[in-house]
Amino acid sequence: MRRSFLAGAAALAAAALLGPAAQAQDFNWRQQDGRTITLLLNNHPWSQAMREMAADFTARTGIRVRIEIFNEEQFRARLTTLMQGRSPEVDVFMSLPSREGAVFKRAGWYTDLAPLIADRRLTAPDFDYEDFGEGMRRQATIDGLVATLPINQEGPLFYWRRDIFARCGIEEPRHLEDIPVAAQRLRACDANQGVWAARGLRGAVNYGMSGFVFNLGGSYATPDGRPGLCQPATIRGIEMYANLLKDFGPPGALNHTFTQVIELLGQGRIAMTHESSNEFANIMRFPGRAQDIGVKVLPPSRETGISRPLVIGWGLAVSAHSRQRDAAWLFLQWATGTEVQTRLVQNGVAPPRASVFQGPAFNAWAEELPVRRAWAQSLIEIGRTGTGIYQSPTDRVPEARDLIGNAMQQVVLGRASARDAACAADPELARLQ
Repeated sequence: MRRSFLAGAAALAAAALLGPAAQAQDFNWRQQDGRTITLLLNNHPWSQAMREMAADFTARTGIRVRIEIFNEEQFRARLTTLMQGRSPEVDVFMSLPSREGAVFKRAGWYTDLAPLIADRRLTAPDFDYEDFGEGMRRQATIDGLVATLPINQEGPLFYWRRDIFARCGIEEPRHLEDIPVAAQRLRACDANQGVWAARGLRGAVNYGMSGFVFNLGGSYATPDGRPGLCQPATIRGIEMYANLLKDFGPPGALNHTFTQVIELLGQGRIAMTHESSNEFANIMRFPGRAQDIGVKVLPPSRETGISRPLVIGWGLAVSAHSRQRDAAWLFLQWATGTEVQTRLVQNGVAPPRASVFQGPAFNAWAEELPVRRAWAQSLIEIGRTGTGIYQSPTDRVPEARDLIGNAMQQVVLGRASARDAACAADPELARLQ
């Protein structure tokens, strides 16, 4: 009797393990065979990789894919034109919910993905929405509407040239306050070696600067929800970031965004930066960088002990005006699935699914080079401790970031002290609320 019970229990356990796989095999991926969908994408490592991988989706589903990729300004301009015109021309588009989620939701541009996730006919049984990190799911949900599925997890990381630091006898920065000191010593060691670069373009500044603000105990908002640049700790963060650019940055720093910064780092023309984790693969393509670069989360402040990194992620949305909703939803499932995300790691796209980070394929890839493991550990850390809010409270996010970036620029240009520039920005930010 006991043997029969154990045998039955074993059979049930095996069925439970095999059930999802069997159900997944039964799912009809070709239910939209013959359809064509159009993707409008921002220029991004994920998008570039998708050009090569989309044929696999077509082979699996019979759905043809047209992909349009533009640099970010052109991408946003085209998306706005099409969506304002309620055009069915685009079925799937990239979106950064932390930037435009509230505005797009209010405009009615997103299809709510929650009913699709719950639809057993349209959603594969092995699609595990809970596998996306809680922080990523929270960013993708606006007032109860599931706007996007995450396609990556990213945030700025601290990159430094270990070989240059060693040659100059400088220790790796362990605290935020060590970075300006290291910059001074690097300049004294080799006047011909570039020291620092970071985003200086007005609308891009917040991405790199926020870690300095947060780690020094600052915030973009006061406790009662008003704009809070004119707070002592926030001013210190703005000042440190601005002074690094002013004293150690390259010519034209205020016109730089990630493209220029990564080029400088890759070419060996700078020794430190605080730049996107998403550019890791691009950095590694430069000769020698896989051997001499160090990467980690921006160090905590010695004074506050705080490490509060930024973490965001692009997502894929189905246009509310699409006439190919079900086909588009099949693409979203495939593109954000474990198999595809595991492959994308090799293109430097950090997976938002926890199962990918824990998988054997990811671990095998990370163990090939120490810098890959350091990058992966940094992403795990920012995913656990990071925030996706990096401007004062408002739905008019680009305008707020422009104002904050302008305040930083005034310090670099010598037109105002950090305190004066920050305090002057708060009333302007208040008008955006």
